[in-house]
Amino acid sequence: MTKPESIRVIIADDHKLFRSGIISLLDDEPDIYIISEAENGQELIDRYSVFNPDIMLIDISMPIVNGVEAFKTIKKDDPDVKALFLTMYEGEEYVYYTMKIGAKGLLGKNTMKGELVYAIKTVNEGNRYFGKNYNEERLKEIERKYKQILADQLDDFVQLTGVEKKILEYISKGMTSQEIADALDCSKKNVDYHRSKVMQRLEIKTLPELISYAVRFSMVNKLFET
Repeated sequence: MTKPESIRVIIADDHKLFRSGIISLLDDEPDIYIISEAENGQELIDRYSVFNPDIMLIDISMPIVNGVEAFKTIKKDDPDVKALFLTMYEGEEYVYYTMKIGAKGLLGKNTMKGELVYAIKTVNEGNRYFGKNYNEERLKEIERKYKQILADQLDDFVQLTGVEKKILEYISKGMTSQEIADALDCSKKNVDYHRSKVMQRLEIKTLPELISYAVRFSMVNKLFET
């Protein structure tokens, strides 16, 4: 019987306990080896060039350089790079986003060991895996759906000024007007003025509606940038 080839993996996550948990989880898998760890995106970029792994397990949200930007940087030098994102964000929009930037898969951090092992082996073979609820037919439906969403929201996106886009991005993170003013080095009155103009232009009536729009805009904004 032919021995399966070893799958060499780098895991990148800013929580040491999570990394240790994944390493322990995969320790008894004879054909999967964790060859290195990274606690931020910059470390991942540096170590990828040294270790040249078969697969990267990457958290989306990391300090210094986030997982998405690290992946994009690596992909520029190695178009065939294989990445499986492990994240708390599991909605369709994140599935589409990670597909669009060229990742092979995305799984929730609470995924069971059997599915994680299956995902690693599937991605290593060059196939996509976004969870047991996402077969290829559904992935193609999501691609069509979000391409249409982007097309439908293009007019709104173009209408917004650079300052308005920044304010919406901050609102999507739960920041108050004063916190946004501090971040932009301007007055709270100025932030409130721009926020009011956005609500008026987009016919948004309430703060909850604005927050909901800001969260949706944040994702659309990221998709336009890719």
